[in-house]
Amino acid sequence: MSKILMGVIVAMAVTGYMYYQYSVIPMKNKIEEQAKVMMAQDLRDQEQQAAIAAIQANMEKTTQANKAMSLKNQQYETEMADYLDIFRRHNMAKLASAKPGLIQKRANAKTEEVFNEIEDISNRIHSFND
Repeated sequence: MSKILMGVIVAMAVTGYMYYQYSVIPMKNKIEEQAKVMMAQDLRDQEQQAAIAAIQANMEKTTQANKAMSLKNQQYETEMADYLDIFRRHNMAKLASAKPGLIQKRANAKTEEVFNEIEDISNRIHSFND
């Protein structure tokens, strides 16, 4: 009976060893791999949260800049409307016929200024070609 008992004990030991080798060790390895995957996912999630926070901060800055630019644009449009209103109220043809010396002097001065600028630019271009 002791041989049978020894045989059963040895068989149980071999079976236990085989179970440990083919079932427990692969499960441990799988658990370790899953732990590594979870750590990598946590790191990725942290990076994504940081990227989202940076994008939101950038979007807030952009929104504030757009608001400021919109306000300036409204001011410029109001100013432009005021200037256009001034020109609409004044009849330049009537002013030129009423006071020809005033308009003629200004027109001649500006024309001369433009011609002088064109001449300077032409001289500079000519000096580059030499």
